[in-house]
Amino acid sequence: MDYELHMKRIILAFLLMNLTMLVYAADSYLDGDQLLSKCKEAIKGSNGDANYNSSDTNLCFGYLQSAADTHHAYSISGLVEPVFCRPDGVSVGKLVLIVVEFLESHPDVLHNAAGGLVSAALREAFPCSVSLECPKVPREQEQSDLIYL
Repeated sequence: MDYELHMKRIILAFLLMNLTMLVYAADSYLDGDQLLSKCKEAIKGSNGDANYNSSDTNLCFGYLQSAADTHHAYSISGLVEPVFCRPDGVSVGKLVLIVVEFLESHPDVLHNAAGGLVSAALREAFPCSVSLECPKVPREQEQSDLIYL
């Protein structure tokens, strides 16, 4: 079998696998209550509690970083108008704190999809100016608000 045909089959298999994953994802989404629970585990771990759930922590971090990165990529490519303007250097740990605070202060919306709630939390924390330029966070404020895991 030639190399090109083999590579086409591998790519086709990969694409089909991803399509089935998308169908599954459409049937079951993460809601705000689930994300809040998982992100509280991340904070628990950062506070030194040895009994935190590392799987939940990883899901929280991955979900928030993915949401922020996807929004950024779509915004700079012109596919969507920016919903929020995350300043350079804001850690995933900071995103966790922002999202948890937002979700805890809006318990009436926890049944909604986590993606929209993350966007709402980040829009509230990092609004874009009229010119859609990202505001800059002063270095001293940014450093004091970071959590590390």
